[in-house]
Amino acid sequence: MAEYGSLPFAEAIDFFRSKVNLPTRTWLDIQKGMHARAFVVAGAIQSRLLEDFRAAVDSAIAKGTTLREFRQQFDRIVKRHGWSYNGGAGWRSRVIYDTNLRTAYQAGRYKQLTDPEALKARPYWRYKHDDLVKSPRKHHLAWHGLVLRHDDPFWDTHYPPNGWGCKCKVFAESDRSLARKGLKPGRAPALEWETRTVGIRGPSPRTVKTPKGIDPGWAYTPGRSRAESATPPALDNPTLLPVAGKTIDQAKAPPRRRPVPASRILPGDLDEGEYMRRFLAEFGVDKNERFTVFKDVTDTYLAISEALFRARSGELKLKKRGRQKFILLIADTIKDPAEIWEGWSEWGDRQVLRRRYLARFATPAKDIDILTVFETGAQGWIGVTAFGADQKSLLQSARHGKRIYQRDARLDK
Repeated sequence: MAEYGSLPFAEAIDFFRSKVNLPTRTWLDIQKGMHARAFVVAGAIQSRLLEDFRAAVDSAIAKGTTLREFRQQFDRIVKRHGWSYNGGAGWRSRVIYDTNLRTAYQAGRYKQLTDPEALKARPYWRYKHDDLVKSPRKHHLAWHGLVLRHDDPFWDTHYPPNGWGCKCKVFAESDRSLARKGLKPGRAPALEWETRTVGIRGPSPRTVKTPKGIDPGWAYTPGRSRAESATPPALDNPTLLPVAGKTIDQAKAPPRRRPVPASRILPGDLDEGEYMRRFLAEFGVDKNERFTVFKDVTDTYLAISEALFRARSGELKLKKRGRQKFILLIADTIKDPAEIWEGWSEWGDRQVLRRRYLARFATPAKDIDILTVFETGAQGWIGVTAFGADQKSLLQSARHGKRIYQRDARLDK
């Protein structure tokens, strides 16, 4: 089989060319499955700089440009734009080259492996560690030869690449091919998680949870449904996650009421899919596109898709807790918040960083006064609404950590 970069690979080319350019300050700006939708070069803010890098990577994937040739293009692009970056030129160019080519290759392979006819003929997948690696990673080596069904949850997090420079692969097998090789389907190893701090040399270090043996940010499947892999799932929590540490002084006045037309409050008896469609339409997502990357008022990116509202089984989860009629106000809160806060919350036995969008609304007749909070993070999202006296308690839960954005109050007068 040809290695990545040696021959044109239509599925890999299609995967890469479907991405959108996103400027980022650090590699932490977007995580996991969002890389399946976005082309980024950490620290590349200027659109033309990003376009030039994209063209160079596209050439490498579509035409087989070598690393040596790519480095020559890298030097020219850096000189042309006067770009200042972290690390040496040799290391940085290799990271950009390897990361994009390997993920595109694996995404292309995933598309081939998940073709319905292919799954019917070869329903098992075999993990293969690259034997040429001089210093093998012990976990990747331990997974070598593991055979599981294609729909085993193991592949949700362990489909390669599983880290920077990872060369592991997956091959499809049938009952006959397994028997010929003397192999049998096995059982996935227990999924062990560890907490790691990343970005310690940058402006915004953070603590993340990742499976043991997988580098932070790599526990996703590049070619899997981009919406599913990039979008935070809905959590069943009826309230925001518990605050970790001290809250801030709650003497601050609540956000001003923002007048909204009564039409922003939907009837409570619509079809569940209709609520979802109306929410997605607020971000320009329709039945053809089904996915978008939304940039909020602080230039932070959020994945918006149907996966926000679907359980793993595909079942919609919109009508839980009966707040579906306020779904457009949740969209308004994300697009134009009164405040945005970031702070640490409790998630089981550990602390996780959460972002909370706040807004307060009133209908023209002022018969509805509602506070809406959208909380999101790597674990998933929660939408909470409160009325009247209950707003004080919700504000106390949401306003902790650091306020990173406040809407100009004059806009609400």
